[in-house]
Amino acid sequence: MAIAAGAPSLATAQVGADLSISPKRVTFDEAGRSATVYIFNRGSQAATYSLGLVDRVMTPDGQIRTVAEAAGAPDGVAAGARLKSAAALLTFAPRRVTLKPGESQTVRIRVLRPADLAVGEYRSHLTVTDVPPETAGLTAEEAAAPGAGELAVRVVALFSVSIPVIVRQGPADVQAGIDAVRFSVKDSPASGAAGAKRTGVLSVDLVRQGASSLFGDVEIRAVKAGKPGEVIGGAKGVAVYGEIDRRTLALPLTRVPASGETLNIVLRDDDTRAGTALATADFTVP
Repeated sequence: MAIAAGAPSLATAQVGADLSISPKRVTFDEAGRSATVYIFNRGSQAATYSLGLVDRVMTPDGQIRTVAEAAGAPDGVAAGARLKSAAALLTFAPRRVTLKPGESQTVRIRVLRPADLAVGEYRSHLTVTDVPPETAGLTAEEAAAPGAGELAVRVVALFSVSIPVIVRQGPADVQAGIDAVRFSVKDSPASGAAGAKRTGVLSVDLVRQGASSLFGDVEIRAVKAGKPGEVIGGAKGVAVYGEIDRRTLALPLTRVPASGETLNIVLRDDDTRAGTALATADFTVP
């Protein structure tokens, strides 16, 4: 940043949008000791990344925020107070890496459990952040480019990717329910020659009934002849973390169902019993 008196002259730069990480979640069961994560530079230039553990919480609207950010959100303080951090239980390496275009890096994570660790679920988020190159700043020539009395500033937007790292002490307790199903129709504004489009939306509350977090896929089917038929909506990779009891989802449908039509909603597990129906509900469109 170069500073001179007067009005600012701003330039912006985006860093790190070509970063990917796999898998999308790491879970240590009660016997788990180590795991492997891969980070990958999909960009066309070399990039440097820093790695760290950050405690993040989920609020009932499904947003994931740092504990500090969540403090300003509805129910965020309560969610933060319920979080059990795994940061003190985890070690990982490396903590900083430079990758050429198309190159990947293995990250090793280990969990160290104290003998007196209480039964429960602990979580932190492995966060990989792009480190801006030296060229992301202003050179002396660029700093001198604005007119006399102007301020030259370059704002660099850093990019990071986080995945949850979960440590379970004791058996997993994964139970769920579906509650408070609501139906609405939203009209999108007309675009050009096309008229307004009507979209059916089904809102549901996913209820965490066990001690463990929920991870799964939601599927909405139209019921035909008493059996679930065509898929008309849903969402994949849905989580309800342990610091909240329920999360609200608003799911657009591929068509507007008719009044009196029955819809079948299923939450399928993507954690301890992949594909198992954790919860199901039928809803009749008013």
